[in-house]
Amino acid sequence: MKFTLPEIKKKQYQDTTFTTTLDVSAYAEEDPEILAIAPVKVTGRFHIEAATRYHFDLHIETTLSLACAITLDPVEVPLIIDVTETFCEGAVDEDCRSIEGITIDLLPIVWSNIYLEKPLRVTKPEASFERHSEPDEDAPTINPAFAALKKFKE
Repeated sequence: MKFTLPEIKKKQYQDTTFTTTLDVSAYAEEDPEILAIAPVKVTGRFHIEAATRYHFDLHIETTLSLACAITLDPVEVPLIIDVTETFCEGAVDEDCRSIEGITIDLLPIVWSNIYLEKPLRVTKPEASFERHSEPDEDAPTINPAFAALKKFKE
């Protein structure tokens, strides 16, 4: 999803909204925790400030498939992210990303926001945290040789 600076400047007084669907599966393959990712729907708009700052307001929607922390079964995790990114020509500060050449590429920005919002651990609703019962090691056991002495204690 690339925008050229002349294209942005040409459209700045017209319709500045956009909608697209991105395939970020190549990025997702680098993370073994992500089993699958649905196509990413991106809607947004842009505006120019002071002729050298380009603001993009993005609304990102997708669904990740992650392994359940208990059962390792796939769990679908919907993500909805709203983000504003600013790109600058020339001098760059901490609030601005630099523009390489005359093109602004939003695909890495979209992927980095998805990756940052990915939960560390998910569980299926029906997965239980029950512990399997094991013999209680602290319970006193009676030696069979002394079992007959128990009746004298009473």
